[in-house]
Amino acid sequence: MKMALLTLLLFSASVYPFTLNNGAGAAFKTKTIKVNVAAHACANIGITNSELLSIAREAIDLFWNRVATSSLELVEGSIVSVAGDFQTGQVCTGSTSNCDPTPALVVGSDILISCNNNAANYSGSNEVLGVTVPNNISGSDIKGALVLVNDQAGNSFESKSHAAKVSIIAHELGHAVGLGHSPFREALMFAQFVEGRDRLAQDDENGATWLYPVEEPDLGICGQVHLHDGHQGSPGNMIFGLLFGFLLISYGRKLLPRF
Repeated sequence: MKMALLTLLLFSASVYPFTLNNGAGAAFKTKTIKVNVAAHACANIGITNSELLSIAREAIDLFWNRVATSSLELVEGSIVSVAGDFQTGQVCTGSTSNCDPTPALVVGSDILISCNNNAANYSGSNEVLGVTVPNNISGSDIKGALVLVNDQAGNSFESKSHAAKVSIIAHELGHAVGLGHSPFREALMFAQFVEGRDRLAQDDENGATWLYPVEEPDLGICGQVHLHDGHQGSPGNMIFGLLFGFLLISYGRKLLPRF
């Protein structure tokens, strides 16, 4: 399946419309999604595997696990040994704008963050801080996603503050779970890197809620309505229950717009 490869730019004149990060509108179907870090060294950006995993944990806690209207739940994984291709390989075969995932870099499950020094992944530019692609999709189910941090010499990721690195990884995790770019500058998922990100904007939360909605409770409004004394409710009570349920569902849909 062809997918869009989304990048986070340090400087860019382009503003992208809000999109999903795949043509199928796919999302993870598992209850919790682990975020793992590849064990090989990040040689050029001055960060250890343990530090990168810690940054990922902060990104999870500060951003994505705080959406009350979404069931999305990311959890800290571990440092895992993977093939050297994840450090040096090209994530897509052919055009990166219409990505055919390279089989050697397909992630079997969950999310993998890996430093990668292949210039082709970043269009040869050090302005690109990272790239992400859900590269293991079955129908509308994301099985695995890959986040690559630009580990080319001279990349500015190394010089960023700790808080900035957290927001950069949080942005890439947004792509990993299926979100595209937002046209709103205040959003974490805006295509350009912006200093000072410390929370999600409403547009980010709307996207997470659309892909990972909280399951609606079973209110039992389509069955019989009973009074406290055990007798069946009157037709008036039944009609009231149905109208109340309809209003709840209608209001809920307003809160969950489709993009």
